[in-house]
Amino acid sequence: MPAPAFKRLRFSAKFLLGAFAAALVLSALILATGWFFRPDLAHRPPMPSALAAEVAQRARDPHPDTAHPPVIWREVDYAEGSRAAWWPKAESPILDDLVRAGQLPPLAERIGPEPLVLEGVDGLGHYGGTWNRLATNPGDLEGILPTRLSYVSLVRWSPQGYPIVPHLAKSWTSSPDKRVWTFTLRRGLRWSDGVPFTTDDILFWWNYEVLYFNSDAVTDASFMRHAGRLGRIEKIDDLTLRFSFDTPNTLFLEKLASAFDYFRPVHYLKKYHPAIGDQKLIAETMRTMNLPSPYSVYIRLQSKLNPEHPRLWPWIYCEYKTSAPQTLVRNPYYFAVDPAGNQLPYLDRVLIDIKNKSLISASAAAGDLALQERHIDFEDYTLLASEAASHGYRLLHWYSGTRTMLQLSPNLNRAIDPHDPATAWKHRLLNTVDFRRALSLAINRREIITAVYNGVGVPAQTSPGPDSLFRDDRQFHSYTAYDPARANALLDSIGLTHRDREGFRTFPDGTRMTWMLNVAESFPPDAPYLIADQWARVGVRAIVQITVRTLWQVQQAALEHDFTVWPGLEEFMPMLDPRSFVAINGATFFAPTWGRWYQRGGLHDTPASHAAGLSGPPPGHPARRAMELYDLAQSAPDAATMRGYFHQILEIAADNLWSIGIATPPPALAVVKDGFRNVPDNLVAGYFFMTPANAGLETFFWDHPHDSPAAIAQMQQSLITPSRLPMLASADAAESGPRLAHWLGAALSLALLAGFIWIAWHHAFVWRRVLTLIPTLAAISVIIFFIVQAPPGDFITSKSMELSLNGDPSAGAQLEDLRKTFRFDEPPLQQYADWMGFKWFVTFRPADAGLLQGNLGRSMASNLPVNEILGDRLALTFVISFLTILVTWFIALPIGIYSAVKPYTLGDYFLTLIGFVGMSVPPFLLALVLMYASGEYFGVNVSGLFSVRYAADPAWSWGKFVDLLQHVWVPVIVLGVGSTAVMIRVMRANLLDELKKPYVVAARAKGVRPLKLLLKYPVRIALNPFVSGIASLFPQLVSGGAIVALVLSLPTIGPMLMMALLNEDTYFAASMLMLLSVLGAFGTLVSDLLLLWLDPRIRFTGGRK
Repeated sequence: MPAPAFKRLRFSAKFLLGAFAAALVLSALILATGWFFRPDLAHRPPMPSALAAEVAQRARDPHPDTAHPPVIWREVDYAEGSRAAWWPKAESPILDDLVRAGQLPPLAERIGPEPLVLEGVDGLGHYGGTWNRLATNPGDLEGILPTRLSYVSLVRWSPQGYPIVPHLAKSWTSSPDKRVWTFTLRRGLRWSDGVPFTTDDILFWWNYEVLYFNSDAVTDASFMRHAGRLGRIEKIDDLTLRFSFDTPNTLFLEKLASAFDYFRPVHYLKKYHPAIGDQKLIAETMRTMNLPSPYSVYIRLQSKLNPEHPRLWPWIYCEYKTSAPQTLVRNPYYFAVDPAGNQLPYLDRVLIDIKNKSLISASAAAGDLALQERHIDFEDYTLLASEAASHGYRLLHWYSGTRTMLQLSPNLNRAIDPHDPATAWKHRLLNTVDFRRALSLAINRREIITAVYNGVGVPAQTSPGPDSLFRDDRQFHSYTAYDPARANALLDSIGLTHRDREGFRTFPDGTRMTWMLNVAESFPPDAPYLIADQWARVGVRAIVQITVRTLWQVQQAALEHDFTVWPGLEEFMPMLDPRSFVAINGATFFAPTWGRWYQRGGLHDTPASHAAGLSGPPPGHPARRAMELYDLAQSAPDAATMRGYFHQILEIAADNLWSIGIATPPPALAVVKDGFRNVPDNLVAGYFFMTPANAGLETFFWDHPHDSPAAIAQMQQSLITPSRLPMLASADAAESGPRLAHWLGAALSLALLAGFIWIAWHHAFVWRRVLTLIPTLAAISVIIFFIVQAPPGDFITSKSMELSLNGDPSAGAQLEDLRKTFRFDEPPLQQYADWMGFKWFVTFRPADAGLLQGNLGRSMASNLPVNEILGDRLALTFVISFLTILVTWFIALPIGIYSAVKPYTLGDYFLTLIGFVGMSVPPFLLALVLMYASGEYFGVNVSGLFSVRYAADPAWSWGKFVDLLQHVWVPVIVLGVGSTAVMIRVMRANLLDELKKPYVVAARAKGVRPLKLLLKYPVRIALNPFVSGIASLFPQLVSGGAIVALVLSLPTIGPMLMMALLNEDTYFAASMLMLLSVLGAFGTLVSDLLLLWLDPRIRFTGGRK
C-alpha cells in the first residue's frame, strides 16, 4: 500500500476510533447523570400511619371556628393609667439605647396614655430578630407595604374576620339608621417622626386628595362611595371624626376595616400640594427631580419607598435602595403594646428580597423564610410538605377567602365589529343563558380537581361557600354536574346544530365558531387547557390565549375578549366586593361596561354616568335587578336584612351563571419557620382581611432572635437619620460642595482623557477610528429609537385602557400628565432630539439633559429615572459578568493550548466532548440542575447572591464572604460554560494553524525551546480571536444572561431590559439598548488597539504607500 494511502487510512481509523470513544464517553456521561439523579426505588417509601393520614386530610380541609374565633386585640380600662399592667414600660434594646443617648423621647411620651393592646396566640414574646420574606418585583413590594405588612386603619379585622376590633380608633358609635358613624382616636398617636396624628391628617386626605384630585390613582376612596355617591367626613375635634351618608350604610364598618392609607401627614405633604403648597418649593423640587408638573412632585413624594415620608406602620422604610433586599425597621412611635406593657412590634426589622415567582416556594422549602404566605401556590404542596421536617418549618393550611381558584367569565358586553359578523354572533350567544349553562354542564370538574388540584376540593360554582354567613347551597351547586348529553341538548336548542368537517359546531349561519379563553401570563394554564378539551367533546371549539398582562388589559378594556380566566374575588365576604355576582365596576369581568355605569351612579341617574357615555343593563334585566338588590343590601337596617337581599342576588347568579366556577379552593398555604411564633394555625386568608396582618403581625417573634452588631447599628442610624430620595440627596450634596469622591472621579477621568490624547497624538489611526464611531453611533441611536416604538400600541394606549377598565374619573388628567412627562405630543423627530439631549447644548438646563449628558431618561412603568432604577444592579451585573469572563479565559486558554499541542489524543477527544456538551446545554437548564443538586445534596440554596442570613447585613465578615462564594459560583459557571466551550474550540483551531506554519518549523530546527516557542509566537498570534471577542464582552458586562438571572433571582440588568421591552417602556428599553451599543462600539475600538499591540504583523501605518 502506498505511504500516502496508508497515512489516510490510519488517519481515518484514528478518527473513527476517536469518534467511537467519544460516543462511549458521552453515553457513559448520560448514564452516570441518570444514575446520580435516579429516584430511590430500592426501598418503599414509608407510608404514614392512619392517624397521620387523617390529620393531614383534616389539615387540607380547614374551616373557620365561628363559635370561638381568635381575637388578638385586648380590651382594657384606660382609666387605670400608669398603674395598669399594660402601661408602656419596656421597649426594644435598639430603642432603649437611643433613649439613653437622648436621641429619642421616653417610651410613654412616644406612645401616649391609650395604646392599642395586642396579645398573640402564643402569648408574650421576645424582642429582636428579622422577618425574612419574598416579593416578586418592586411593584409587588410597594403594594404590600401599606396593606399586608402594616394594615393601619381605624378598625381592623380579626384572624378569622369577625369581630372587627379597634385600631387607630379607640371607640365608635353609629346612628340608629346607620347613616352617621362617629370615631374617636386614641390619645397620643404619633407619626414615625414624632409629630402628633390627628383628625386633620384624615381631613387632609379627604379634602385635598379625594375631592381635589378625584382620582383612583392618587388614592382609593371606594369605602366612602355608597349608593352611587360619596359620603362626607367632618372634624368634630382633634380626636373625633364623623362619617355621614345620604342613605343607611350598614356595611360601613366592614368597608372601613378593609380600607387602608386614608390619612396623610399634613406637616410633610401640605407644602408640596399643588393647590395649597409652597409654590417656590414645588418649582424647585420639580427642577431637582426633573418632573413635569406639581402633580408629579406630589405623587412621587408619596411613594411607599420614600424614607422621608412619615408613616404609622409597625415597621418603616428608612434607607432608600434601588435593589433588593429592602429593609423595614421598627417604628419607635408605634402605638401598640402587649398586656405586660412591652411596646410592639417584637421584631426589629422586616427583610424583603425579590425572587422570581416560580422560585418562592423553593426558597420556602429550603427553610430560608420566617413566614411566607404570598405567592405560595398549592401546586407546590408536595414539595413544601415533604421538606418541612428536614428544613425546620411548619406548613399551615389557612382557610381561603377566595372561594375558587378559577372562574370563566363570559363577556356579556362583547364588542361588535360591523366588519366581522362573528363578533355579533358571539355577543348574542354570550348573552344567551342556555349557552352559558351548556358550557358549565360540559365541564368535568372532577377530572380537573384530580389533575390540577391534587384531588383537593369539590365541584362548585363561584360561591361564598358553606362556611360563609352568605351561604347559598343552590347557587353553590348550580349547573356543576358533568352532563354532556344535557349540554348538547341545550346547544342544539339555541340553534347551534350545524357542524364543520372537524366535528365542531358553527354559528347558525354556518360560519366557523371559535371562542378565546383569555388568560394572563401569570395565571397557570393547566385547567383552561382541560376545559377547552372538554368543551370540544360537545362540539365547542375553544383556544386558550395566553397574553402578557398589558395586552390582556387592553383586550379587557376594548371589550374584544370572549371569556376571562381569573381566580375568585373574596367571595367568603361577598358584600365587600361582589364582582362575581354583581357588575359594580370596570373590573367586573362578565360585564365591565355595565360595571362602570353602576360605579358612576348609573342606577341613580347621576351626571357622571351620563358624561361617560355609558349604558347599563336594560330595565328588567337580571343584572340590573342584582344591582338594585346590592344597593338595598348596603342600606339594609340590619345584618339579617342585608343577607336576605344578597341571598336574592345569589339566586339570580345561580339562574344566570354570570361566571362559571370549577371547584372549591384548596387551603391557602403558609410556611412558618420553626421558632417563629404567634402565627395562628388557622385564619381566613384574603386581600380584604389584609393577611397576614389580620393575624396580629406586630406580635410575631422569634424564640431565639439574633441580629449582628453591624445590623443593629445600621438600624439605629437609619432611625435617627433616614436617607432621602436619590435626586433630592444629590441636590443636597451639590449644595454642600464637592466631595473627595467627586474630585477623585474628576481626576481619574482627566487622566484617562490625557492618556487617550497621547495615544491618538502618536497614532493617527486612533483618531480615524474614533471619528468613525460618531456617525456609527448616531445611526444606531436612530435605528434603536424608532424600532423600539415600531410594534403596534404603546405605553399610553395600554395605560389608557387600564384606567378605562378601572373606571378612573381622572383618566384624562393622568394621561395628559404622562404625555407631558414623556413628550408624546411632540413629533417623533423632536422626541428623538429630546431623548438624545440636543436641546441641552443650547439651554444648559438639567431638565433638557439626555443620553449625551448621561441621563438615561425616565421609566414609563415606574415614572422613576432609569439611572436611579439601575443603581446597584449595574455594579452587580458587571461583577458577575467580569468574573465569568475571567473564569472563561482562565479555563479555555490552557485547555485550548493542550488540545492543539496534543491533537487527536484521548485527552483531546475527551476535552472536545466536554466542549461540545458545554455548548449544547442551555444555560437556564444547567442553572436548574445546579440549584437542585446544591440543595438536595449539600443543603445550600444557591439562588441569589446571598443567603437570607447575610442579605441585609451591612458589614462584611468572613461568614458573609464565604456565603457570597457559595452563591456566586453558580451564575459564573452557568454563564461561562457555553463561552468556555466555544473559546476552547477557537483556540485549538487557531493554534493548530499556527503550529503548521514555516516559522514554527524553522524555530524548532534552530533549537528554540518548545515552551518558549509556543508562548512567544503561536499562542500570541492565536490569541487574536480572544482579543477580537472583547467587542462583544463589553455589552455582556452590562446585560448579563437575562433568562439565567430570572432563574437564579439575580439582581442584574438583563431581566429589567426584557421586562421593559415586554411592557413597551420605550425610554428604558431604548436607553439600555443604546448603552449596550455604545459599549459594543467602544469594545471594538479597544480590541482593535490591543490587536495592534499583540500581533506584530499589524502596523499603525498599514495601508500607507
